[in-house]
Amino acid sequence: MSVIQSIETVSIPRIVRFNNKNKGSRKNLIVIKPEIRKITEQKQFLKLGLLNIRSLTPKAVIINEMITDNSLDVICLTETWLKPNDYFGLNESCPPGYCYKNKCRPVGCGGGVATIYREILNVTQKTNYRFNSFEILVLTVTLSDINKKSLLSLALATVYRPPGPYVDFLKEFADFLSDLLVNVDKALIVGDFNIHVDNTNDALGAAFTDLLNSFGVKQNVTGPTHRLNHTLDLIISHGINPTDIEILPQSDDITDHYLVTCVLHTADICQIAPQYRLGRTILPTTKDKFTNKLPDLSHLLIVPKHTNDLEKITSSMCTTFTSTLDTVAPMRLKKVREKNTVPWYNNITHAIKRETRDLERKWRQTRLEVFRIAWKDSSSRYRKTLKAARAEHLCKLIENNQNKVLI
Repeated sequence: MSVIQSIETVSIPRIVRFNNKNKGSRKNLIVIKPEIRKITEQKQFLKLGLLNIRSLTPKAVIINEMITDNSLDVICLTETWLKPNDYFGLNESCPPGYCYKNKCRPVGCGGGVATIYREILNVTQKTNYRFNSFEILVLTVTLSDINKKSLLSLALATVYRPPGPYVDFLKEFADFLSDLLVNVDKALIVGDFNIHVDNTNDALGAAFTDLLNSFGVKQNVTGPTHRLNHTLDLIISHGINPTDIEILPQSDDITDHYLVTCVLHTADICQIAPQYRLGRTILPTTKDKFTNKLPDLSHLLIVPKHTNDLEKITSSMCTTFTSTLDTVAPMRLKKVREKNTVPWYNNITHAIKRETRDLERKWRQTRLEVFRIAWKDSSSRYRKTLKAARAEHLCKLIENNQNKVLI
């Protein structure tokens, strides 16, 4: 019987050696600055938005555009589902000229609150508020003019209360209000409270309303803020009166909550000189006025015998038409209302966005399920197209700057 003998082997992993001769230097990197459009209009108010986004990162480009489309100075987000040190979605969500503050859920999945705001606002975060029954991000927002005179100062708190038992929540929220209202004159508390304040028979809703009344604060949102027709997203104010509250339903592809916006009126935000351009005001009646003001042109409607005569007739008609138009619709300076669109917004994304808006209007008018499904599909396609356009824009930006080095 043969005996199999074992052969001992020795294995040594390959040592990876890096060639440092061609090692890049960070000193040669440059910062590619996107176009930052300055505010060209003097504002008299701040516009604030509130949305439960249910996972920010895959919808960051949509939030970016939502801020621009609705001219939001501040947007408060709940259920961001971000992890600690996860800033990619937040950076993508900020249009040029915006910053953010956020607070992640310390353990587990879900949750998270964030606030995105204009750079013209001086914002500091208060870190001394921690509760077990709800998540909160408290900011001090200050607005100053060019002389550094304070025009507005308020505490802005973004709250997310997960569904579940509420005994601890009522106690902790009462403690939060009692501490906050002692220290500030103006406060705005916004967020998804998961409380059916619209249902008078709901025990938690009634207890929460009584709590707010006992502190003398006001809940400003009326109407459903969720797909199931409940009022869950609230704007609670103290010492300040939000106006022009709007509730804007979103596609199910984005979130099942609605975007809630309001306006906070202030003094002059900043003394920025407005820009003007020359333009005419053309009204439906301008055409008839222009025709009636035209002089007799019969002497010009003749066939010229020479080229020089044709040039004279053309020049004379042009002068006549211009002078008549200046009479009925003179050139005037008009204030430029510049809309800060993102640089990757193009004709393709514009067409899909218009199609999505049309389907949304049809669904709101008819409430037919076929239009709701079409709106959802179109919204999903628009989001993918917008992300692809953004990626293409950034690739071109990097490619155009790849050979530039610092001197």
